Amino acid sequence: MKLLVPLPFYRHGGVEKTIVALVEGFVRETDGIVLVSSDKNRDYFKTILPDSQTITYESFVWKKSSIDSKILSLLYKFLSLFKKLKLKSLEQWLDGVIARFRYDRRLQHLAKRYQTTHCLYFLSNGVPIPKIDIPLVFISHDLYWAFAPLTYEKSYVDRYNHSLFEWLNSVDLVFAISQKTRRDIMTLFPQFSDKIRTILWSGFPNYESNVLEFSKSEVNTDLPVFYFPSSFGIYKDQLSLLEAGVKLIKKGLQFKIILIGKETDNLVNGQLSLSQQNTTAEYLEYLDGCKTLYTENRDIFQTHFEGLGYVEYPQVEQNYRECSCVIVPSKYEGFGLAIAEAIVRGIPVICSDLEVFQEQIELYRCEDRIDIFPMGDSDALAACMEAFLQNPKPRLSAEEIDRRFGHWTWKNVTEAYVETLASIDRR
Repeated sequence: MKLLVPLPFYRHGGVEKTIVALVEGFVRETDGIVLVSSDKNRDYFKTILPDSQTITYESFVWKKSSIDSKILSLLYKFLSLFKKLKLKSLEQWLDGVIARFRYDRRLQHLAKRYQTTHCLYFLSNGVPIPKIDIPLVFISHDLYWAFAPLTYEKSYVDRYNHSLFEWLNSVDLVFAISQKTRRDIMTLFPQFSDKIRTILWSGFPNYESNVLEFSKSEVNTDLPVFYFPSSFGIYKDQLSLLEAGVKLIKKGLQFKIILIGKETDNLVNGQLSLSQQNTTAEYLEYLDGCKTLYTENRDIFQTHFEGLGYVEYPQVEQNYRECSCVIVPSKYEGFGLAIAEAIVRGIPVICSDLEVFQEQIELYRCEDRIDIFPMGDSDALAACMEAFLQNPKPRLSAEEIDRRFGHWTWKNVTEAYVETLASIDRR
């Protein structure tokens, strides 16, 4: 098996971790990977992916000396002419032809050149669907535009629903990262249920995890630390966590709350804005709630809450080692990687009652490590935090982690992917 993996766009964060872990697995479980990206991203991937001859890096751009590059140059000249003559319909038609020529022909060429057997997309929202002669598969992470508790503009929802439908209609198989994501897809498009396979991610750092290394604890014994690794967002609901923290500080309890992820540094400094979700109906109300809480409790924010913004992986892991408990108050998740990461690091967890979190609790059989509260209920969250402060759960040893959670690592995930890909029959 040899995989063609196009990455037309890329985002840092939790999805990046899973891409790296799966690619590490495919390096060991397949005959090769052809990773197609922009030149800029290609250089970055080389710094975070294994140094392996099994990975071939390619670009979406044709070499200037190729016949295809010369054809493209000619097409662009015609496009420029149509624009000057204001031939709008011809301009739009040719623009589509050029996009398809650049995209489809490039991937077809690479698939044939490297004799790849399957084409796998890690990210597909709004991405053009390639016309390709090998089995086509994509990973569905979530359907936030349709199922998150936010009100997006109808045109936005329709655009993403249409893109998802087109992908479902074109591919051989879809990997859902949770049963919840699978059910969400089936709610919108039940006719594609036979194409969807659920394979949960793992919380371990990578394919070959050294449990002794990543489970090291450097907990601050003087001051308990609650840790939430996630970008600032409305349905991530950092507001409920901060509200709960304020209530407990005012009761005289002492601890720190550490947030990491995009724009969390602005959140705890009162510089409130969201680069995403700012077109939703709930945006202004949520930010007003954050602003009011900050204005009325500025001293508490400055002394007990810390927002680090986006940080690199080593800092994420360092915070896992130093924290006492991971809190995930989200109102919506496609998976909730922070839950799985905390579980397999032996860290106690407090989380909202999302059904997708329950999937991970059942997968790792760790009910004794988790305290659950009704999502959006800051009073209930405060009660869970207070109970932890009064009677903290200990972290698990490396031996306990391996014994209890070693049955579902990225090796198991990768093997499940490879087995499922191998089962595709186009006859």
